[in-house]
Amino acid sequence: MSMESSPSRCAELQCPAKGWALPEYMRNELSTGFGELVKLEDLKIQLEGCVKLLSVGDFVSYTLLDNGFKPDLIIYDLKTERRPFSPLSSKLSLLCGEEVVVKNPAGYITPELVTEISSALGRDAPTKIRVDGEEDLAALVCAAAAPTGSCLMYGVPGVGMALLKVDAASSDRAKSLLYSMEELN
Repeated sequence: MSMESSPSRCAELQCPAKGWALPEYMRNELSTGFGELVKLEDLKIQLEGCVKLLSVGDFVSYTLLDNGFKPDLIIYDLKTERRPFSPLSSKLSLLCGEEVVVKNPAGYITPELVTEISSALGRDAPTKIRVDGEEDLAALVCAAAAPTGSCLMYGVPGVGMALLKVDAASSDRAKSLLYSMEELN
């Protein structure tokens, strides 16, 4: 992917002191995501021209790496649908770049996760963030913070891979969803 410089919006995120918790009433809304489902055979064309390629989730990250794509940011937890997923480890070992571990419990977004995503978006080298806990909600932070023109890939459980091409509207929607979550102080 292009390493063209484009400002991250992470600095604009006003993360509460202890982060956010996903309220029960929002779970259904977030379960569908807001990208478009994409087929493996269409990825090359769909990802053309991306400023940055971001991947959230083990199976999606594995699929991208296994098919020759090199995400600028990979966020994973070595699980898929809460079951261990080890094939990703060997693929990650072949990818140079920064390696970071953050704690982020299921149903939460911690300030540590937001900070590491922000740092990763500002780097010129790929970053692998292993989440001790659950990484699913990291896609929301990526959508809110990534530079315009980035491509965010994430998994939709039981359905497939989704692609969100980050623009001002998708970023604003992601921020709105984040700010609708329960603030932890």
